[in-house]
Amino acid sequence: MGTIAVAGGTSGIGRAISEAVHRKQGYSVKILSRSPNPQILVESGIEVIAIDYTDVASMRKVLEENNVDTVVSTLFVTDDGTPQVNLVHAAQASASTHRFIPSIWGIPYSRQEVGDRRMQIGQAKLEAVEALEKSSLEYTLFYVGYFLDFWGYPKVKSFQRQNVIAIDIEHNTAAIPGTGNTPVVFSHTLDVAEFVAASLDLERWDRESYVIGDVKTWNEFLNIAEEVKGEKFSVTYDRLDLLLSGRITELPSHPSLYSQMPKEHLQALFATFGVWFEEGLFCLQPSKTLNQTFPDIQARTVREVIEAGWGRK
Repeated sequence: MGTIAVAGGTSGIGRAISEAVHRKQGYSVKILSRSPNPQILVESGIEVIAIDYTDVASMRKVLEENNVDTVVSTLFVTDDGTPQVNLVHAAQASASTHRFIPSIWGIPYSRQEVGDRRMQIGQAKLEAVEALEKSSLEYTLFYVGYFLDFWGYPKVKSFQRQNVIAIDIEHNTAAIPGTGNTPVVFSHTLDVAEFVAASLDLERWDRESYVIGDVKTWNEFLNIAEEVKGEKFSVTYDRLDLLLSGRITELPSHPSLYSQMPKEHLQALFATFGVWFEEGLFCLQPSKTLNQTFPDIQARTVREVIEAGWGRK
């Protein structure tokens, strides 16, 4: 069986997927990264191969030399989708590569929806999808809702960088987007990784692969957090007009994030998510899920993660 290459697999959901595939019988996994990282090999036993995302020919050569059958992209896509699009072109050109999972890991949205919100990250992700549609590669788009990892940090294992929206459990503070009554799908990346690894065994992929970890409204989420901590939170509700202006109520944990993303960019990104939470884009209701296909994989619930991260026991 061929090799699985995880692009961006040194951290975040990519690291989780790399390790899940590494544990799976019958598969070899390599991590593709912009720079070598021998420490990953020491920590996980997974080789990191340095590649140049600007050079399609050299990436094709790497894929063929390592007999890569499937590329899983977890690249952090910013306003420039070129690295991921180039990776699609390299996979298409590679004689050994037949399957591709692009870096989506969220919700389905259209060009119009990301255009209306001027969300360049979303537009860049869709560029890879459009490239895949024109290729002969088999591909699937993973839709998993919003990552649950952030509310178990640091006790619940995760490779995600901390990045809290809406409910700041550490500081007993919440800024709920909209009314907080629209259901939202939350999934932990370690669970998503298990479903990705399991899906490698499927003879054919559906175009869309859904993982439903848990479904809660933000108000239900808040009630669980208050119950687990035994504290009443200071709560603000961000009206839709505030969110549509690209602003949110700043949470106490947000200033620590501004070295990663300037305040105005983080506010705009979280405001877009806030609008989509309220409008129901994160309320995934597919007719088929990988949870049904692989019932032995039990996804963590919101309560389980919050209790593990913040319970008083």
